[in-house]
Amino acid sequence: MEKYEIRELARAIVEEMDDMHSAELAPKWEGSSIFFMPKNSELKEHELPIDKLFHKIVMLRDNLRVLEQQINSNDSLSEGEKLKFQGYITKCYGSLTSFNFLFYHEDDKFSSKK
Repeated sequence: MEKYEIRELARAIVEEMDDMHSAELAPKWEGSSIFFMPKNSELKEHELPIDKLFHKIVMLRDNLRVLEQQINSNDSLSEGEKLKFQGYITKCYGSLTSFNFLFYHEDDKFSSKK
């Protein structure tokens, strides 16, 4: 490979990684927090900035995608095993649709139909 080809390949890889881990928080939630208030009022409440929660949810989504790719490309798994594991991943996506209100772009949201 020529030097310029290596640079182009490196740029493409970086762009792909950025796309994989990017998602925009809906503007109405920027700077917001979630408060966890225990039933017992004598205990201290806990504040969690919503952007930290959002980051964790995006990382979970990305890791599920990687797991899905690993399962689908694994030659040692039978088609039946792949379907079984894919079913579990689909159920996870379905459960995570509860967090779709945080995402700005529709394409970033969870769907159990993908």
